[in-house]
Amino acid sequence: MKKALGLFVMGLMLFSIFAVHPVSAADYTPKDIPLNSDQAKARFKADLQWYLKYGHFVISNGPYMLVMYSPENLYLKLEKFNGARTVYTDTLPKDGYADVIEYQGVQNPENVILQIAKGEYDLGMFAFPAGRYQGLGADVLANLNLYKSASSYNELTFNTYHDPDKDAPIVTVGDNVYFNPFAIREVRFAMNYLISRDYIVQNIYQGSGAPMFGCIRPSHPADKYFEPVYNALGLSGAGNEQLALNIIDQAMNKAAQEVANYGHTLKKQDGMWYFDGQPVTLKFIIRTEDERKDIGLYVADLLEKKVGFKVERLLWDRQKAGQVVFAKPPSNYEWNIYTGGWGTSGIPSVWIDDYTAWFYAAWYGYVPGAVEPKHVNTVTVEDALKYIGNGDVNAGLQKIGAEYYTSADKLGPMLKWTEEELTYLLTYFTTEGANGTSHINGDLIPAEPIKITTKEQYWDLQKISMLIGILESERVFLIETWEFYPANKERVVKITPEASTGIGQRWSVMTAQTPDKHLKIAQFASTGAMFMSAFNPVGGLSDVYSVRVWNLIRDYGATTNFDGIVAPYRCKWQLERGEFKVPDDAVIYNQTQGWIAANAGKTARVKVKVSCDFGEWHNGVKGNIDDLKYYVAFLYTWAYKDGADDPYYDESLGGTAGTLQNILGWQWTDDGYVAYGTYEHPLADDMTAGFYVFYPTLPWELYWAMGELVANSKKYGIDKTYSFSSGAEGVLWLDLLTKEHVDDLAKVMMKISGLTMEDLTKTTTTSSPSPTQTTTSSPSPTQTTSSPTQTTSSPAETTTTPAGGGSNTTTYVVVGLVIIIIAGAAWWYYAKK
Repeated sequence: MKKALGLFVMGLMLFSIFAVHPVSAADYTPKDIPLNSDQAKARFKADLQWYLKYGHFVISNGPYMLVMYSPENLYLKLEKFNGARTVYTDTLPKDGYADVIEYQGVQNPENVILQIAKGEYDLGMFAFPAGRYQGLGADVLANLNLYKSASSYNELTFNTYHDPDKDAPIVTVGDNVYFNPFAIREVRFAMNYLISRDYIVQNIYQGSGAPMFGCIRPSHPADKYFEPVYNALGLSGAGNEQLALNIIDQAMNKAAQEVANYGHTLKKQDGMWYFDGQPVTLKFIIRTEDERKDIGLYVADLLEKKVGFKVERLLWDRQKAGQVVFAKPPSNYEWNIYTGGWGTSGIPSVWIDDYTAWFYAAWYGYVPGAVEPKHVNTVTVEDALKYIGNGDVNAGLQKIGAEYYTSADKLGPMLKWTEEELTYLLTYFTTEGANGTSHINGDLIPAEPIKITTKEQYWDLQKISMLIGILESERVFLIETWEFYPANKERVVKITPEASTGIGQRWSVMTAQTPDKHLKIAQFASTGAMFMSAFNPVGGLSDVYSVRVWNLIRDYGATTNFDGIVAPYRCKWQLERGEFKVPDDAVIYNQTQGWIAANAGKTARVKVKVSCDFGEWHNGVKGNIDDLKYYVAFLYTWAYKDGADDPYYDESLGGTAGTLQNILGWQWTDDGYVAYGTYEHPLADDMTAGFYVFYPTLPWELYWAMGELVANSKKYGIDKTYSFSSGAEGVLWLDLLTKEHVDDLAKVMMKISGLTMEDLTKTTTTSSPSPTQTTTSSPSPTQTTSSPTQTTSSPAETTTTPAGGGSNTTTYVVVGLVIIIIAGAAWWYYAKK
């Protein structure tokens, strides 16, 4: 799920050589299309007329168009797109069967199941354990087909923050000082033993699930590799309550000495812990929409009755929870624990390159918090192996069944690495370029690159990374859930489910056949909002619900086939491995210099020729190579921080920066590019090629205008602050469906293009509403939408979001612009539920 957003599917580009020239920070539009040109003006005009007609800027290139969004009615309508699209595969659906797809948000799924049985809805885009269907009656079940999914899982996410200038687990907010138990690694780690995962499976899910100890699901094809790690740690479904309490008490007694150095007291009295005379209090955000409510209440009771912490049980829905956990700095100290849930909307591959990066590493993924300051990893490879090896690294390697790294000497400088450095190597298979990556300690990276070249080396390092992730425990995974999607047996006469995700992904919805080619979907929306993250493909689209809709609206350059192999979709490629001299006309983008041949003469290990179909955008504008070139320039611009006050930078694209460092140059062609790079998957050609496939999901001028709104809103007379990825206090998380946001985006586009309202309306029809009108068939720009703040992809919140309502699946879930990268997470997209 290699990340470029958020999570990315990439389609790359090449360009005939550009001369090196100074440009302004914003000057990354295609050089042969000035912003005041007739061609650029025509594009802006088409986008703005779309905005006037539909009230949003979700203009993409996939099989369906978003023609109506009514957030107050929890309603969304898609219509089949009949514009030009060429798909380069015969093994995945190219077009949707239904002409119209309607989504209706529903708040009482039990009643909705009855409505599906009656045919009032065709299928439910929600899944429940088998026990939820018991008791409905034989007559109801006779009208339903149930499709199993094993793609959702639950975990606990911890706020690990403490004052960085103090060697103690205390947090200062204004004049108040708090004690944060989960700033103590050992306390977090003990939660793995305190909780009985068997209890959750049997008593909360009635057997519809399996215990889960790390970030790989039990039903995932890679799970078997990590059993030695779980065994070495003594993890079991039953847990070990006494061990947990011993670890916590020892850690808290040590913390008492640490806080005393700063004039504070910490003591246990009558079974409860007190800090400065007040109970140590935890703010536990417990999601209310599904079984996570019961999980949260169960864990809260353990923490209160067994450990001695006072717990504030904050029973919040996905929208309210996402606005705090995923969009605000953890240093605000508004929460301590969150019941995370994740799910995948993609098809799994055995190669899990960046899974641990997504869930456990600050440089790449969705570690707490989603915005700075993020969790700081401290456990080293040496620490982890000594822990399970009773002080002996070699014994630790033997316990995890290492086949390549059979001794401490073989690990060499890696012994001092944390999860940050280790996951970089696992994500990109080489340490080349690691020095410039956020959070990675460049002093620990040797001058001679370390490379992964064999499967034994790969799996040894994956096991060590999982071991460190569990020891750090910034999140503790609990169970994989087995759930079932309901569909009406008479209405849905044919559908293609997938073994892991059931029907909860793009391909099943595209293949769903109804007699009238009209598909009515009930989507769980208990919070009064359809989505819990902002609808923008740069740093938003992080909940499973928005991702599922977005994946019908956008297209992929490449994607994972049903066999788990990355396959062409809108792009095709020719891959060569070996040694290639980067030619003089192979360029990369520099924010201040433009396209430059910075790596000419260097040696690349991969050469990939990518050709793409650009077809048409939903507004009828023909796509072309400029859309691809600009998209790549946009990524370079926003992924790298050029100076302390660079307004054209978003921290959510940190993983993208690591990706781009592995690309030495692009040669642009009329329909794509030739990419030269250092990244290669040592074992899979499809993963290697997929890494180099970039494909835009918005027209270039929309990327440009969004960037200007985020970076320079005041320049356009807009007295607001926007962000692609954050909804922190005083900052709006850019949402292409929210009236206030799209109105401001329209102002930017009109000022850039010089277009007036008269220019826009004189060619529109009377059926298109003006910016001040409303309509029952198409929402106008005056309607409001709620702009949720975020869940985790990188895992819905199926967690990346997590499944169920609110976090990052391979991204993945990065993602996604979500930007979903394939190379590591096998094109999974994790999104927060």
